[in-house]
Order: sequence, then C-alpha cells, then structure tokens
Amino acid sequence: MLVKDIYGGAYQILGLTGNLIASSFGKSATVDKEFSKEDMAKSLLHMISNDIGQLTCLYAKQYNLSQVYFGGFFIRGHPVTMHTITYSINFFSKGEVQALFLRHEGYLGAIGAFLKGAEEDNPNLYSWGENYAGSSGLMSTSPDVFPMQRSRSGTFDMLEMDRLERQLVNLPLLFDPSSYVPDTVDLTEDAMAREYWLTCFEDALEGVAKRAIASQPDAKDAADRAEKFQQKYWNKLQTLRHQPFAYGSLTVRSLLDTREHCLNEFNFPDPYSKVKQKENDIALKYYQKAIRSLDTLGWEEKQFALVKGLLAGNVFDWGAKAVSEVLESDPEFGFEEAKKKLQARPWLVDTYAAWIERLKGPPHKCALIFVDNSGIDIILGIFPFVRELLSRGTEVILACNSGPALNDVTYNESLIVTERIADMDTIMQ
Repeated sequence: MLVKDIYGGAYQILGLTGNLIASSFGKSATVDKEFSKEDMAKSLLHMISNDIGQLTCLYAKQYNLSQVYFGGFFIRGHPVTMHTITYSINFFSKGEVQALFLRHEGYLGAIGAFLKGAEEDNPNLYSWGENYAGSSGLMSTSPDVFPMQRSRSGTFDMLEMDRLERQLVNLPLLFDPSSYVPDTVDLTEDAMAREYWLTCFEDALEGVAKRAIASQPDAKDAADRAEKFQQKYWNKLQTLRHQPFAYGSLTVRSLLDTREHCLNEFNFPDPYSKVKQKENDIALKYYQKAIRSLDTLGWEEKQFALVKGLLAGNVFDWGAKAVSEVLESDPEFGFEEAKKKLQARPWLVDTYAAWIERLKGPPHKCALIFVDNSGIDIILGIFPFVRELLSRGTEVILACNSGPALNDVTYNESLIVTERIADMDTIMQ
C-alpha cells in the first residue's frame, strides 16, 4: 500500500511522494480480493529487502560507512533483490551510502585460500586477474543456451583466474590510489550509455572477427575459431543486456577486457597486428616531413601545431565506431585531413593558455605520456611532442600497454618504432 493510497491527493503537504510504500501487504488486509501467489511472493521479497536496506543504513550511519557489500544465497543472482536493496539504501541514506554486490561471492573462501597459498610462490613477480571469458558471471547455463535469467538447476557458476606475467602496482603519481576509479561512466547506472556501448560492441563484432582472420592468413582454422569467438562474445553481451551487473561494475574497459579474453581463448592474441604494422609503416614515411614543417614555424605557432597534432593523431582509433567507418571507407584519409576537421577552440577541455605560460618557464624535469593508437597517433602526434620536450631538456617516459588491445601500440612495438625514429632523428637518440 502506497502513501497515495492512504492520503489521496493531500500527501504532498506532508513532504512525501505518493509512490512510497506505506505498508507492506497493506492491500491484502484491506481489499476483499484474492491475490496471486506470484504477487504475494514479490511483496514479501520487497518487504524483506526494504527492511535489509533500512537496517543497513542505520549500521552504516553508526559506523560512518559509505559503502556496504552484500552476499548470500538470498541475493546471489537475483536482480529484483539487488534492485530493491539498492533502492531502499538510496532512499534511507539520501544517496550517501552505496550498495555493492559480490559477484562469485560463493567462491570467496576458495579464492582466499588459493591466493594465500600462491603468496608462498614469490607473489612479487606477478598478480592475478579474473578471466572474463571463462567466468560465467551470474549465468548458470551453458554458453550455447540463450543467456536469460539463471536457472536453479544442477548447473553451477564458474570462476576463472589468470596469473599475469608481472605484478600490478599503483601508479606512484596517483594522489590517493585507494579512491582512484579508472572509469568515467558506470554502465550499470547509466542505462542510455549502456545501450549505446553495448550496441557499439555488437556492431563492431563482425569487423573484429574479420580482422582476427586476416591476422592469421596461413591458419586454415582461423575462420572457424573466429566464428566461435564471435558467438561467445555476442552471448556475453546479451547476458549484460539482461543482467548489467553480471560482471560487477560494467564499464567500457570491462567490455574491452572481456573481448580480449574471448579473443585469446580462441587463439587470436592480436587481431590488429597487420593493421598496426601497416599504420606504422605509412606514418614513418611522413615523420621527417612533419618535423621539417614544424621546425619552420615560430615558437608559439609551433606549440599550437604540436598540440593540434596530439588531438588529430588520436582520431586514428580503430576502436571508435565512427572513426573506423571513415578509415575503412576512405583509406587515403590522412593526418592533414584530420587536423582540418578538428573543432576550433575553445575545446571541450581547454587549458592551452595555461600550458603556453608554463612552457615559458623552466623545463619540466620529467614527462610521463600514456600512448594510445599505433601509426599516425604515436608517430606523427606523440613523437613530435616528445621531441620538443626532449629539446627543452625534459626526460620523457612513454607508457604503453603490456599486451594487445585494439590497435593500441604495445610496449614491444613501441621499442621498434622508437628505434626506427631514432635512426631518422638525432634528437630522438
């Protein structure tokens, strides 16, 4: 029974909204009718979940907590329970307390025991990460079955972990590693963004499969493996449509990680290898010309051109749907065309004036640059900028992915590119 069922239209003067629950099972006690067993069960579920939410908020307030973790069979794999508890906690805490639900919480003891034993095997050399391709999330059915709600049959959830080659550590420049979140959008909360990104990954799936086949031209079974990859990743995306929380926090990064894990499962470690090699070869031919052109400019004009080069270079991202369509349809589309298409200042985030003033001062001691796409981005966008910093006496560190992801340059590839540029440019030596 809701507030509006009791007060009619006068509830607003009480400072209440009409859709608040005033009494659980209130209508069953006041209305002379039979209710379905399903409605009674859902009402009971709502009542218990709301009580859990209110008790949680009281404890959180008592101990000054902003996050509460939930586990247990009452919650495990039940979207309605999670939603109701989340709604209840948001209401009672006025949004100050966040409800978090442990995926694979039934494995916690096993994981703890496993990692405790692994610590004896020199843990400083590596870290552990979840394999999204092997882990089933909340789905307890075969990957061949259309992934809807989990069943309560004899099937069981799976958890798969990979031992990473090296230990993961926090970036030492982070102000507070414990509060740092490397994602800007939580797709479990933003339904519009979730729909957009899931659709993007679905639409790009066929193209990724084609690139995977092209990356292994001598493998006779490449097409068969690519088809299996495509089906498995598509199943994962459908699971996330119905259960966005199936992998905990859903982000663009986790969608990419899941795709990389699925590609690796079917032995496609780097489907963009051929594309990256072609991009690098083309960009290297234009490097010296780009440097000579920059060196003819006045100091301030040159700084602006370097910054525009950074922005224009980042356009060449095969992982971006709109960009990949342009690059596929117009192979001649180049660096100069990209610079012409840049938005005029002010940019969305524009601190260029402050940057120029800083450059008029002493050189920076060290610059850490996170590189992204292979080819034009790193060679014609990043390296000219690096060259300018080096000429000022600044030490420069390039940070790259250790493993393949889309067309991003990897650490090993960056060493090759850097050596080839150093052969052409003494400042880069």
